[in-house]
Amino acid sequence: MQYVSAITGALVECVATCMCRVVSRVLGDLNPRFSTIIDAFVGTFLVVAAFNYTGGYFNPALATSLKYGCLGTSSLEHVIVYWIGACIGSIASLRVYRMPFVQNFVQLQESTDAVYS
Repeated sequence: MQYVSAITGALVECVATCMCRVVSRVLGDLNPRFSTIIDAFVGTFLVVAAFNYTGGYFNPALATSLKYGCLGTSSLEHVIVYWIGACIGSIASLRVYRMPFVQNFVQLQESTDAVYS
């Protein structure tokens, strides 16, 4: 893993956590045939994309159990990246999910499913 600043790490965890949560919620609403597989694929893709920067945990408790106290990272940096970054990303996902483009996508998919059912 390459060294990144705590702010960059927090931003990576924030954005990836937000994306992961929004995709999971949309899939939960739409309940497509392979939603579990799609959700796992998206989550895995995001972990791989973030791996070199933060490890891609998107879960503060998991990150703490696996990474807290690692050499080269202070407690404050850990909290900023894995707790503040991920928590802000989770909260932001609530706002992003309510955005018109996401809601329009969900409604369009639901109406398309109704036509083909």
